[in-house]
Amino acid sequence: MAHNGFEPQTFGKYLLTERIGAGGMAEIFRATAFGVEGFTKELCIKRILPTLTSDETFVRMFIDEAKIAVNLHHANIVQVFDLGRIGEHYFIAMELVRGRDLLQIINGCRARKERIPVHIALYLMSSVCQGLDHAHRVKLDGRPLGLIHRDVSPSNILISWEGAVKVADFGIAKAALKDEKTVTGTLKGKYGYLSPEQVRGDEVDLRSDIFAAGIVLYECLVGKRLFKGATDLETLEQVREARVAGPPSSINKSVPPEVDALVLRALSVRPEDRFQTAAEMHAALADQLFATSKRVDPTVLAAFVQALFPEEHLLEEERQKSKTPLPFPPQPEAEARMPSPATRPDIPTPHTPLPLPPGRLSPMALGVIGSIIIFILAAAAIGIAYVAYQPPAPTPSEPVEPPVEPARPVQTDDGTLEIGSRPGGARIRIDGADSDLVTPATVRGLDRKRAHRIELSLESYQTWSKQVEFGPVQMVAIDAQLQPEARKPVPPKKRRRRKKTTSEPAPARAATGTLNVNTVPVWAYVYVDGKKLARPTPVYKLELKTGSHTIRLVNPKLGLTSTRKVVIQKGKTVDLVVELK
Repeated sequence: MAHNGFEPQTFGKYLLTERIGAGGMAEIFRATAFGVEGFTKELCIKRILPTLTSDETFVRMFIDEAKIAVNLHHANIVQVFDLGRIGEHYFIAMELVRGRDLLQIINGCRARKERIPVHIALYLMSSVCQGLDHAHRVKLDGRPLGLIHRDVSPSNILISWEGAVKVADFGIAKAALKDEKTVTGTLKGKYGYLSPEQVRGDEVDLRSDIFAAGIVLYECLVGKRLFKGATDLETLEQVREARVAGPPSSINKSVPPEVDALVLRALSVRPEDRFQTAAEMHAALADQLFATSKRVDPTVLAAFVQALFPEEHLLEEERQKSKTPLPFPPQPEAEARMPSPATRPDIPTPHTPLPLPPGRLSPMALGVIGSIIIFILAAAAIGIAYVAYQPPAPTPSEPVEPPVEPARPVQTDDGTLEIGSRPGGARIRIDGADSDLVTPATVRGLDRKRAHRIELSLESYQTWSKQVEFGPVQMVAIDAQLQPEARKPVPPKKRRRRKKTTSEPAPARAATGTLNVNTVPVWAYVYVDGKKLARPTPVYKLELKTGSHTIRLVNPKLGLTSTRKVVIQKGKTVDLVVELK
């Protein structure tokens, strides 16, 4: 049966029955897994988008998510069952949570002009903190994994129709033991749910998740976004300064002062002023929940969610009741299949005689036993003779092919060089050969295994040269400061004095405007009309002449560049936020 126009389709040993949604990296399906003897189980398949299967960075993030999440076993975390690849599709099979996410619940309350009750919000977030605490403390091979979620937001908190609370999506989580360290300055996560240290590009620890949990709790209590500016740049500025207009009680009068203090502590701009662990925040939430004198458990939460979405819950109930057995999907020839009941030795066929009472053997059984004993004796004699004399092994007529190893990502030895100069327009020579390029320029296809000699020449300036080595990185950025050629001093000419007749007016100052520049990831070198600025992004209140300007952004550590045109108007400010891809 098709759901939302989606026709069920076979995917390996799974049957995809409904397309739930898609994000920037993967698409989500409701699926059914098949096992022996007609066993079936509904679960969720997260499959990387076909357009990203050739991107090693996205594939690595996807695999890292599964490797991290498979170590997490907690009632408040979505369980991962399987990681695999079928054809060109990488996928994760995980627990299916039938219900709604917290963002839908907040929006559902807003649509009714209501808010989540204080005791429900406290219970929800105390459950989230329990899941985060488990993730922060989980160990791998006896060593702490040092896991940080880094994307705690309402859309990543799932609430089932039965009242279970689960944290999902560890796609950008950071583990201290991962081989590939996160580059300092890389901005990951949703802008309005970052921590100040994430925006600044500083090192983050588990207290970054505490700040995000404080944001979510605030929004549960007041029913609207905490950090939301007119532009992405404004939102990042609000987060960087932890700019909270007031406690939750300033909007929701039913919030007690003790809960206000708890929320504001979690939202402290300095990590050392927050709760130091998720367990500590959970304990504070549990104490405040106890102080409300209201009992909350999964049953109470389930009743609240079902009452908020009665039609959706009814549809899910009807779907489960009317669910018909699905056909077992056809399996590839290479996959092993279970023997049919007629050939399984543990299941008697209709013609199999009933067993005799204990202690008595039938004539047929005695004959079989005798045949087995004769066979064992003969095999022993042959083995002794084989050991006593073993002729040399004959040379095989055909070479034995080695086992085929699974395909690995192709590693390239090509390097990329970003070359800039002050002033620009210098001709570029690489290893003594003219490249027909002038600065600023991007040179690709260089051999990373050896050093390269780079020379820049510009009329009236000294030739600049440098030897460049790539080492382990794939991209290197150069910013050369050209020096003017030495000139012979020219004696000053004698000037005739002339009488000052009238005072000449000073030349009018050119009209200017200002430019704010930020990038995601959070830093990049900034070139304005070919001239590199002294500091990377974020850049604020950069004064420029009115008119069109070319802004070039370069992040050499991540190998990312982008070029944009901006038009500056007199006395106006332009906010430029560029997502580097």
